[in-house]
Amino acid sequence: MRIGVSARGLSQSVGGALKIVDEVLRRLPDLGGGHEIISYQPPGTPVMPGVTPVWVAAPHALWWEQVALPRALSVAPPDVLFAPKTLLPLRLPKQTQTVSLVLDLLYFSIGGHYLHEYRWQDIAYNRLFYRDSCRRATAIACISEQTRRDLFAVCPDLPVEKVQVVSLGVEMPTPEAVAAERIAAVRARHQLGNPYIFYAGSLSPRKNMVRGVQAFARLANECPHDLVVTAGKSWRDREVEAEVDRCGLRGRFRRLGVVAEDELPALYAGADVFFFPSLYEGFGLPVLEAMACGCPVVAADASSIPEAADGAALLVDPCDVEAMTGALRRMLVETDLVANHREMGYRRAAACSWDRTVRALLDMMEQVSAS
Repeated sequence: MRIGVSARGLSQSVGGALKIVDEVLRRLPDLGGGHEIISYQPPGTPVMPGVTPVWVAAPHALWWEQVALPRALSVAPPDVLFAPKTLLPLRLPKQTQTVSLVLDLLYFSIGGHYLHEYRWQDIAYNRLFYRDSCRRATAIACISEQTRRDLFAVCPDLPVEKVQVVSLGVEMPTPEAVAAERIAAVRARHQLGNPYIFYAGSLSPRKNMVRGVQAFARLANECPHDLVVTAGKSWRDREVEAEVDRCGLRGRFRRLGVVAEDELPALYAGADVFFFPSLYEGFGLPVLEAMACGCPVVAADASSIPEAADGAALLVDPCDVEAMTGALRRMLVETDLVANHREMGYRRAAACSWDRTVRALLDMMEQVSAS
């Protein structure tokens, strides 16, 4: 079988789509022994071992998906095309079956009003093509049960049997990646001299970090910790920066920006708490990443996050600032609570592997190819 992967996500610097495409292309050659793996990807992006690249160049997403990719598919048609960001080209080779992966439904008013997350052009494009793409897909994988429910809210006419839940995985760090020496080196590189509460992700509005800053501010006089975030340039992040200044936290708020992938385990492991107050997630992968590194988690009791945590995080109402402060306080001072959540979190993460995720996606591809 010839498996094609629509790998435009490899051109992104960070984000869930990049992580998923990377893990799928990294693991498919081994898990799908005997299958030919073709990656339709932007020029200059990395090529995984065992994968045949087909270079697809385009100035923007619409042109890439609806013009450039169909041209490439007509020259090198796969038996199955895997689309990690849902949208399929309108024109596909007749013999090609498709598996689409639904990450979230943020282009629609699902679970709240998050349309201001994106430019109006992106919203219009997805609203124009999204439902039709889902109807044309041979099979659809959703990364959480929450996302599956949201999908049926947007596309209620989809056949139930066409949609499966395939949750995401996490790679357990090597002992060296979270060793004391490595943690110390990464902290020194980023000048993290104080103990810290950690958040990994953007500062866009649905991530709820305005309230997150407010929750930390109520705790700041009780502890020596900084609030450390990754958060490269984010959509509408000025609101968070303004709240940092309003709360007088400029000296306690450390924004690292985009960090190297191999530094993340040490940043998670070096934190006393991982704080994830997001209002809406398709899955909530940073929760699992923190657990894999032995960091106790305080997270929002919202959207798919309880699924990702599976009982191993301290969950709290993300709209209740006082409750978030209380949860952070407990995780900083209650040693038994911390120990229990470290252990539960590590077990939860260890049960979620990327091999399991990619194997489930491969099973779907093999099923649609055989149908």
